Amino acid sequence: MYTVWAIRKIGFGTMPSIGWYFFAALAMLILVMCSVPSESHSQAPFEPPKGTTIIGTAGAASAPGDIGDLIWNGFGKTVLTKSGGTYGIKLLTRGETGGEDGMMTALLRNRIQVSSFSEASMSRLVPEYMLIAAPYLFDSAAESQFVLDNFLKKPLAEETAKKGIVLHEFQEVGWNNIYGKKPLLTPVDTKSYRMRALPSQTSQMFLEAVGADVIHMQRTDVVTSLQTGLIDGGETALVLYARGAEPTYAKHITLTEHSRASGSSVFNKAWLDGLPADQRNVVLTSYQSLAEQRAEASRLYEQELARLPTLGVTVHTLSPDQRARWREATKMNTARLIESIGGRAQEFYNVILEGKRAFAAQAR
Repeated sequence: MYTVWAIRKIGFGTMPSIGWYFFAALAMLILVMCSVPSESHSQAPFEPPKGTTIIGTAGAASAPGDIGDLIWNGFGKTVLTKSGGTYGIKLLTRGETGGEDGMMTALLRNRIQVSSFSEASMSRLVPEYMLIAAPYLFDSAAESQFVLDNFLKKPLAEETAKKGIVLHEFQEVGWNNIYGKKPLLTPVDTKSYRMRALPSQTSQMFLEAVGADVIHMQRTDVVTSLQTGLIDGGETALVLYARGAEPTYAKHITLTEHSRASGSSVFNKAWLDGLPADQRNVVLTSYQSLAEQRAEASRLYEQELARLPTLGVTVHTLSPDQRARWREATKMNTARLIESIGGRAQEFYNVILEGKRAFAAQAR
């Protein structure tokens, strides 16, 4: 087993820039929702009318006419409406501030005030964020959401606040799975198999634990690498796989469902704290609701899962014995993550375990 870097190391740490992944995954969720053209789709970011007082700027990377555009435009319009047309938010939502690295820098320097980031990018600020994506940490989406909302949000928000960031809400993307040119049913099948890792430490550790030869590259290089044999498979969010070109060259996907892909909506703390109370309330209540976002993410996951066979993809659902083998192969990953993270990682993990116990108790 070895690790290959197919691109140079960039970003805050030693992993490649992760901006493309979260935004690509979230954008794919968004794009599916907009498969039918509509006159209501915006071709330009919403702009408050001339004379409106601009109280802040939102930074994102959405495409003209996709639902991401609609979400951000909805946010801008809602702020304007709730303010009675007196103030609004400027939208730099076409990637003007770059990928996640650039947007994070802009947010920290108060050049933008509203944005959203993957858990991998948030871990650059608060390393304990990495625990959210530990393999087989959660047994269901409901358990994950319960623990995040009721146990992890408060301590994570305390840590982000120390770095000048307000954690507003979590954002759902769905389960991560693995795909390949052959069936990958147990870790025996991934031994020495050339697999592309997502740009995060948790993904690299997962693939290394199951014996894969780990390759790092940007998503834009994945299809060419599958064609040339540089890689034979990888880890990905299911919707991203279904809507990309991977199914053409790697027609097997295994529902390992080993980790949750998620993100966070955030604000610059100094800016938010400095707003008058009425403006702060408007900003905080103008985002899309968490329940709506999660319901849509779940629906799209199931929709794309059902569509995969029409693309010639074989979907492999694990038996209890097969799932147990994946769990066994990766059982030390969380402990290794805790050791690697240091800081309050063990404390955060204990909080997660407390949340899992509370979820199990309420289910009885």
